[in-house]
Amino acid sequence: MKAFILLVSILTILGSSTAVSSRPFPLVVADPASVGECRLVARIPGPYGYRFWGPPPVLGDFKYRSAVKAKEAGATHIFWREAIMGYYGQTRVIGYAFDCTGVAMPKYFKDTDLY
Repeated sequence: MKAFILLVSILTILGSSTAVSSRPFPLVVADPASVGECRLVARIPGPYGYRFWGPPPVLGDFKYRSAVKAKEAGATHIFWREAIMGYYGQTRVIGYAFDCTGVAMPKYFKDTDLY
């Protein structure tokens, strides 16, 4: 009986951890140069953290939740920037959402792993 409960709990944990990754990202991730002619829809500040000491910013599902909000506001593209502030290296991830409807986007940028 204990083995059955252990098996069910492991399968539940594995099933819930893969459910989040199956959702498609609602916006196209872009670089700053490609969204130069687009209209800024939102600037989305993220959680704080530290670069050199202390805990780093914990993103969790921040990028997905903020992309969903930006999509509802009319954005089509987003790019992420890490802002470093202060003497101790306090960092914050900031998302910039753009509406690029009708703008010819460059085709050269394909590496979404950078953001």
